[in-house]
Amino acid sequence: MSSSAPVSAWIPDHPERDTWDVIVVGTGMGGSTIGYELARLGRRVLFLEKGKLLHAGPEAIGAPAPDADPEIEARLRAGRWPIPLEGRTSFGEIAFIAPWGCGTGGSTSIYGAQLERFAPPDFEPRSNFPEVHDANLPERWPITHQDVVPFYRLAELLYRVRGTQDPLYPDPKAQLREPPPLSPRDQVYERSFRECGLHPYRSHVGFDYGLGCTECLDHCTRGCKSDAAAICLMPALTTHEASILPECEVRTLEADRSRVKRVHARWRGRDVALTAKTVVLAAGSLMTPILLLNSRSPDWPEGLANGSGQVGRNLMLHTSDFIAIDVPEWYSPQGPARALALNDFYANGSGKLGTLQSLGLPGAINPGLILTYLRFVQEKEPRWWRRFVRPLLPLIAHIVPRVLRRASMFATIVEDLPYAENRVFPDAGSRNGMRFEYRYTPELLERNRRFRRQLAKRLAPRHRVYVVTGGRNNLNYGHVCGTCRFGDDPTTSVLDASNRAHEIDNLYVVDASFFPSSGGTNPSLTVAANALRVAQILARRL
Repeated sequence: MSSSAPVSAWIPDHPERDTWDVIVVGTGMGGSTIGYELARLGRRVLFLEKGKLLHAGPEAIGAPAPDADPEIEARLRAGRWPIPLEGRTSFGEIAFIAPWGCGTGGSTSIYGAQLERFAPPDFEPRSNFPEVHDANLPERWPITHQDVVPFYRLAELLYRVRGTQDPLYPDPKAQLREPPPLSPRDQVYERSFRECGLHPYRSHVGFDYGLGCTECLDHCTRGCKSDAAAICLMPALTTHEASILPECEVRTLEADRSRVKRVHARWRGRDVALTAKTVVLAAGSLMTPILLLNSRSPDWPEGLANGSGQVGRNLMLHTSDFIAIDVPEWYSPQGPARALALNDFYANGSGKLGTLQSLGLPGAINPGLILTYLRFVQEKEPRWWRRFVRPLLPLIAHIVPRVLRRASMFATIVEDLPYAENRVFPDAGSRNGMRFEYRYTPELLERNRRFRRQLAKRLAPRHRVYVVTGGRNNLNYGHVCGTCRFGDDPTTSVLDASNRAHEIDNLYVVDASFFPSSGGTNPSLTVAANALRVAQILARRL
């Protein structure tokens, strides 16, 4: 099928009449990548996407339904999750619009395209936290770092990753594209960080940096961002004869004791029952377990593939602080926004912490971006005082850029640990049909403090460090993982080393649900690399 084929050519009129080789639920990083690779290898692939078909032009999105809620419709057309996330954390009840995508590309349509590898220590998580006895950490992942390295290289090529080698975790065989020149300000940071004994490198990002590229955090209409739909989904549809059902909500999976028989979904106002030799779930680390838990039956009274009782449990969220690092005099910030990263605090003698990255604010810090961020922070803060703070946010947003006019913003990413009580579960009374529970542990709070102290100490001879955030509630809801962990033991994990459900022969999960630990950096590249690994396994089994 050529790329000029009409959109209707990708959407079957009667998908229930076919038996597909693979049905892929979700078109984010995991779903699009595995579906593309399987379609490229000649398998008949059908993608099911809850949101809109965003990557085929405005005509593919279509007109809103007459009874559509305007706010929900606007979010869906922008590729954003439409309904507030509801749950409870250590800080209280919460309901806010989470930073997830909904539509082709999933959350990659609105991500910052930071595509970093996990480090070797991430694959042996228990040894990194010997003093933490109550976390549900395995000794090791069921695959090794070396098992994943070839697929990291493939994923970096596929997603057009630019950057330079991380001096602390180099891979001479990686084929990273050349990044654009640093801004004058970032040149100062790079030189100064090295003189402080740190090891900065050029961030690994998926942008082409063509004319007019703004490294956007929204659905990219220029085609310069390496989101999963642009890189994998659309080529699968246009070149490799895959099919898709957009605006298709999967409700349940029907299965016997060993196989998924049908996928039940709502599409175009009607219920459809779809069949495939293999079903791959990639609906995200909150919705994938909900789909399994909703698929109860006499054979699966606790939820599909949930013999271990682990489906929905071990929910992990990274924590992130915004750090403003000042320089003695003003330098131009004009250059790539996602410029520098360093892993000197990732796994050092004082314990495993995480990474520091350029935050990715385009150009200088400006009031509009600060205000957007502050409103998001305030919205996800359930405590009583937030209603008094909200009217002051515009004033704060205008003061901050003046105070920090010479500074650039960086972000920390700190590893979260798995606990069985941190979980997601169905709730018919919530608008998304689900809720989550999360306990912020004192140990996690202390590691965040330690990271900030160590960073400030290392940079103190040359820089002032301002913690823009740094309260107790710095949860990063963009990095959700761990709710269908893989492992060798069927009594303590949901999936095996090939990402197949221990108890279901033809069911796989390839979103970040499979993580048994969260690492200390962005999860997207690891999801993509693993999807390529699982695609090769699955292609041999089909």
